[in-house]
This record gives sequence, C-alpha cells and structure tokens, in this order.
Amino acid sequence: CGHQVTLPRHRLSVDGSLNHTFCNPHGLVFEVGCFSKAPGCQVSGPLSEEFTWFPGHAWQVALCAQCHAHLGWRYTNGEGSLFFGLILDHLLEDHES
Repeated sequence: CGHQVTLPRHRLSVDGSLNHTFCNPHGLVFEVGCFSKAPGCQVSGPLSEEFTWFPGHAWQVALCAQCHAHLGWRYTNGEGSLFFGLILDHLLEDHES
C-alpha cells in the first residue's frame, strides 16, 4: 500500500545476520530482515513460542498499520528486548535496506 513501515537505520543484526531464511511448518519459505523498530507496524494476537525461529523469543504477528497486510513478526524475549522480523519481499525497497 506504500505505507512507511521502517527505515534503513533500524536494521539489526540478530544471531550474526541482518537477514534470515526460514521455512514455516506449512512449507512456506520467508526471507526475513531484522529491524529494531517498525513504527508502521501494528502487532496482533497473543505472544507465542510455538515454532519460533529465534530461540528464547516469543512472537506476535506484525501487520501494516495502514492496510493490515501481514508483514512479519515482532519477537520479544523474557528480558523485555524486542525486534521485528519483517518479510523482505513485502516491504518497499526504499524501506528495507
């Protein structure tokens, strides 16, 4: 929809990488970029540790705050730190690097 979700300066290395490729239990593959902030996202649903891609972190679904499209997940650990794992091909190029 063109809504600004995050900025390049919010890129974050998690487990030694900015980008990660994961396969969910249904066989869908996602290339996820990590971001410290995504002010254009709205978080939805309860925290879950089921099938987490980042051990020690629970996740919630992250949606576009404007059109509510699924953009990825927000990850939180028990110590209160958080980051966003956003599906790179769902972001506009200007906002993903």
